[in-house]
Amino acid sequence: MLRTGWRRGMIAVALLGLGSIVVTAGGAADRPAGWRPVATGVARADEHDLPAGPIRERHELMEEIGKQAKALNGALKSGDTAGVAPPAEAIARLAPRIVKLFPEGSTDPKSRAKPEIWQKFDQFEALAGQLETSSAALAVGAKAGADVQALAAKVMRTCKGCHENFRTPKKDEQ
Repeated sequence: MLRTGWRRGMIAVALLGLGSIVVTAGGAADRPAGWRPVATGVARADEHDLPAGPIRERHELMEEIGKQAKALNGALKSGDTAGVAPPAEAIARLAPRIVKLFPEGSTDPKSRAKPEIWQKFDQFEALAGQLETSSAALAVGAKAGADVQALAAKVMRTCKGCHENFRTPKKDEQ
């Protein structure tokens, strides 16, 4: 049984390598330099149920930001100050896309976006801007060999503040 599951997983990975399809909204002009799509053509079970368009795209964007935040935390924990810069730069490049992916009315029961986003859009927009600014400052500080702990804490506080105010927790987080 274990072998069969492993074999299916390997087949899926091989198929991904042969022909992944990426669908994104907006043209290249809407994307920051260095941005790469996150979608791979094979969605996780929870992504299958998200409607195409901004709801799915923002989920994918937030997944990528979360991946970069984990890399950032790993570098911090290991004391790798220089290793903090690449994920901080990636977050700074991705953050400007956040607001564009929350157009009014882009709600869905499967989305974790709270209605407060659109009720307090100025606050939401400000937090996205703070994420861009604080992560860029962290990248600069990391490259300069600065003490990055305080800079990283500001990035994480920004993420946490937005999540607490504008995102419903997962069922297992409640």
